[in-house]
Amino acid sequence: MKKFLLNFLRLGISAGLIGYLIYIADLPEIFDLMGSMNLAGLALAFAAFFLSIILLAFRWHLLNVSYGIQTSLNKLTVFYLIGQFFNNFLPTSIGGDLARAYYLAKDSGEKSASVGTVLLERVIGLLATLSLAFISLFWLMKYFHTRRIIYITVIVLSIIAAFLMSIMSRRIYRKFSKLLSLITFYQIGDKIVKVMDTLHYYRDKKVVLFGTYLYSLSAQFILIVMNYILARALGLNEISFGYLILVVPVTFVIGLLPSINGIGVRDTGYILLLGRIGLEPSQILSLSFSVTIIPILISLIGGVYFLIYRQKGIEAPLLDEERI
Repeated sequence: MKKFLLNFLRLGISAGLIGYLIYIADLPEIFDLMGSMNLAGLALAFAAFFLSIILLAFRWHLLNVSYGIQTSLNKLTVFYLIGQFFNNFLPTSIGGDLARAYYLAKDSGEKSASVGTVLLERVIGLLATLSLAFISLFWLMKYFHTRRIIYITVIVLSIIAAFLMSIMSRRIYRKFSKLLSLITFYQIGDKIVKVMDTLHYYRDKKVVLFGTYLYSLSAQFILIVMNYILARALGLNEISFGYLILVVPVTFVIGLLPSINGIGVRDTGYILLLGRIGLEPSQILSLSFSVTIIPILISLIGGVYFLIYRQKGIEAPLLDEERI
């Protein structure tokens, strides 16, 4: 019941914000702008997003190979697309990460390690994006009437950094493992310890961790490029590439607030920031909606692969963690 209410709240926030943004904008003009988009630019934007998926698959592959998991890059890309499909068509992004870990475990036979590598690459990805956002926020301070977004960024960044430091510290890790081993209910403690063992394995793999961080930054950079291509395809020449370097990471942080995959909340961030350079709400929403639609459409490829795997009798776990 609690989970249902939480998802209902997220849906309400996203739907309410989208409804309000459409209300303050000119909906026919949004459709006109998106309908008149340069098709070559649109194609390039699709290619850019797909390239970001490949970079993320490389990121995951680097962690897997370092651990000894030899699943091919092609398969990991497919698993990533399936994860994107789950992210876009389930209430939370947890379903996508769970699906990726499940398919990797099926392919490699390494259950705990599969969960561990997915968790680690997700954490490092967040660290890379938040560190970029943290720098960007100092440039954008004058556009905010509240420091709340800065506080959120610093708090989340600190939590992630502390989490990584605790994994890398042998003393903290051992104490934490002993505490977890006391949780005997359904062997949950032992399962978490096995995943933590995978994470702790990378303690001496600093080059691998740094490479993962660089892949994360590269993927984020490609997403900024995608935003810039879409802005040009929509004729929004007022938006500079340099400004998007500041805007995209910050809207990502805003998208961490309760919502359905950032929908509505992230669009509000676009309105707040791009409105400062004189763009109309309809122009801004035509960009933010395009940025949202492209990943959804590409994730349908993952939906096709999901159906193919189901035909082969390999079904994703949905939200049933016990199958990992």
